[in-house]
Amino acid sequence: MMVTDTLSQEPNSMASFRGAILLNRASPQVADRLCALGRPMTLPKGEELPFDTEDDRLVFVSSGSAKLFAQSEPEQTHILAFHFPGDFVSVLRRCDGYFRLVALTDLELVVFRAGAFLDMAQEEPAVLRSVLARSLQALHRSRTKMMRLGHKSARQRIADFLVSMAERICGCTCGECEISLPMSRRDIGDSLGLKIETVSRQFTDLRDEGLIETKGRSLVRFIDLEALSAEAGNALSSEIQPQN
Repeated sequence: MMVTDTLSQEPNSMASFRGAILLNRASPQVADRLCALGRPMTLPKGEELPFDTEDDRLVFVSSGSAKLFAQSEPEQTHILAFHFPGDFVSVLRRCDGYFRLVALTDLELVVFRAGAFLDMAQEEPAVLRSVLARSLQALHRSRTKMMRLGHKSARQRIADFLVSMAERICGCTCGECEISLPMSRRDIGDSLGLKIETVSRQFTDLRDEGLIETKGRSLVRFIDLEALSAEAGNALSSEIQPQN
């Protein structure tokens, strides 16, 4: 792991965070103070954010992708969410069961102590609105996932997952598009409560029926997102977006 030298020219991760804060109409002075609290970091693919026993953290994803999973025992893990640029991730302090953030691709982050960040953000309503909107977005995704696990078939879970990835990775909600999935088939299965063999079979079935095309383990081309959404058993709709 490499921690970026904050005394040199502002790193890309911090510049990205500053831009996001200013986009939400925060004052430059508050943006400066929030940036002073942040710790820019880079994590190579496969590396884990070091745990912290003292503080809960808020992590801003500047570039790359990550998975957040919970681990209660050495062999018991469950992927809670996948994260992409622009996301704020809450990573709780380590305890008996703890949350771990792992880079799926090379990752650029800004890490804040949650309490210090929120204390300062209270001075700027625009910042609080941004954090709240992103929290509501994460809650929406969590509820959607619970519904997916509780009421949908394996086929519907995979189709719904792919539709959501098309929107989150490239902003595509209809027609044709192409994405590179950063997570493995095993990660997808763990996130959706499916065995890896089931995930692979559903990918094959969707490909054989002409709903998707695949190349290698990551590239997925969507032929008709509306049809794939119908296959998932839901109407295609955009997720809650952060308010400017």
